[in-house]
Amino acid sequence: MKKIFLLLLILNQFSVFSQTDKLYYFIEKDSLLGVKNQNGKIIIPAAYTLIPSIYDGILKEEIKGNLIPFWVIKDGLKMYDRKGNFLFEPYMFDAGFDDFSEGYMRFVENKKLGFANRNGVKVIPAQYDWVSHMNFGFTEYCNGCYFDYSKDEEHPSIVGGTWGYIDKNGVEIKPTEKRNHPKDFETEKHQFIPYQFVYNKKEKQILDFFEKRKTQIIKIYKINCLKKELYFEIIEKPSDLNPFYKIKTFEICDQYFQGANENYDECKIFKVSADGKNFFVTYMDLVDHEKYSEYVERKIPVDEWIKKN
Repeated sequence: MKKIFLLLLILNQFSVFSQTDKLYYFIEKDSLLGVKNQNGKIIIPAAYTLIPSIYDGILKEEIKGNLIPFWVIKDGLKMYDRKGNFLFEPYMFDAGFDDFSEGYMRFVENKKLGFANRNGVKVIPAQYDWVSHMNFGFTEYCNGCYFDYSKDEEHPSIVGGTWGYIDKNGVEIKPTEKRNHPKDFETEKHQFIPYQFVYNKKEKQILDFFEKRKTQIIKIYKINCLKKELYFEIIEKPSDLNPFYKIKTFEICDQYFQGANENYDECKIFKVSADGKNFFVTYMDLVDHEKYSEYVERKIPVDEWIKKN
């Protein structure tokens, strides 16, 4: 059952709108999985041994993602495009495979880490020994560092090396010694990462919608601390793959800063239609089918959600 949920979570990550060719999974010899189109043309050969029962019940479901993940037994998770071309290997760690965060996923190449976007394009080359998730518009990296398992084998710390920060374009960020913007991010060394987001008039109006409802949303989230704040930032914009603006919440409780988990934190990610007129809060709903279960994203109009809470 755990494997079924894991697979469906993987598939859900890359669910977008239908493409020209309709793609489907198929099984050969009871243990080999592949992908073919609606005409029977093989897109990805059935050469990756997996437990067939995992797919029982979803083989007729169309693959709508522009990225196709395959968990290869010997080699781990691989990412392919809809033409069957290998793209990259997602970063794997003790909790599983990497998720998209603010539109970016970490990938591994020659034992180095970089970032790819939702189109499968490697936007930041793999040149770091370690990088954090993209969060609040930037990421922390290190080179020459390593995982120290001597004190905690399950949760090793990262030690040594040279550390720094880069933005979403891979440009080095130089921390400042003082805060120059109210939303500059304060590091553990009490330096400041310059605020990374820039918005046009329409985007500012979208965020203003949430700012006007901030007090109500904070109450719903039950942020209990002396000094509390909630930021709303646009982390993804409408594209051919996605018709919505995606707004992520960042909670500041006293000095603790936490961005919402885009895949698991219910009602902490918002979506807005491309015309900026329809506002939704999102959550994941577990839907049970006859032979499998899957997580499906649901949307509720923001004002309706606030009224109910």
